Amino acid sequence: MPVKFVGLIVLFVWCTVWCVYELTRPQDTRQRVSNVLHLVMAVVMLAMVWTGVWMPFVSVVPMPVLLGVFGLSTAWFVAQAVLARRAGLPVAHYAGHAMMFAAMTWHLGAMSVKRGAMAASGGMAGMGHGGATTTTPMDMTQWTAEASKPGGVLWIFALIGIPFMAYLLLAGLNDVRRALRPRAAASDCACGTDCTCGPECRCSAHVPASDEVRAHEASKIGSDADGAVRVLAPATASCHEPRPVGTPAYRLSALADAAMNLGMFWMSTGLLVAIAPFMKMLSF
Repeated sequence: MPVKFVGLIVLFVWCTVWCVYELTRPQDTRQRVSNVLHLVMAVVMLAMVWTGVWMPFVSVVPMPVLLGVFGLSTAWFVAQAVLARRAGLPVAHYAGHAMMFAAMTWHLGAMSVKRGAMAASGGMAGMGHGGATTTTPMDMTQWTAEASKPGGVLWIFALIGIPFMAYLLLAGLNDVRRALRPRAAASDCACGTDCTCGPECRCSAHVPASDEVRAHEASKIGSDADGAVRVLAPATASCHEPRPVGTPAYRLSALADAAMNLGMFWMSTGLLVAIAPFMKMLSF
């Protein structure tokens, strides 16, 4: 479908470019691992768009390997969310990424089932070596019709995918909202332009701090048992460096997140057709 094809390429190319940029920024080991995983996801999603790239790709990196990689990636972000919670930091960032990687695992699982059905009927043998497909259209049409009935494998995958698709859509729209948040004019606030003071602060307008800025500032200061203030080792509450709301890097990061979430939602609409036939209208 030409519009969907071009749209997904644009979205995932932008994701890939931004993920590469993120790896050039100052970060600790956990952030670097997270950013590498994001880059892997962007590259795999970009490869999915065109079968001319995807088929050779999965012939080199088999589907079970991809499922294992993204399953472990999901576990990684779940673990980061747990560690953030134990440190008293916000967990929304890592929890959201765990949900996103779980959605990717779900997507690949459904694709693996379809691929297996085609292989069973002889179609993938020809496609895997660049030859003509030996599966007739009626073969896959009949299988899809049966698998899409209530209780069928595609129907079950569609049912499982509803919360993932809902998350991807809502998260993507929220990312767009974040990208459009205004930036207040900076002031000469004594505590800096990324002011995180409470109501007692005498500063006027300032650059509003994002959640990761607040978490970063909160993680640096603590108290010893005797009450003495000391500087703690910085804890991370996100995959990237803290960015104040409305700065160019904040907006571009939000747009990259939107491209990742909305692109995956758009790419996965076909997997929900068994339950929501109207999803076909999003492929044009």
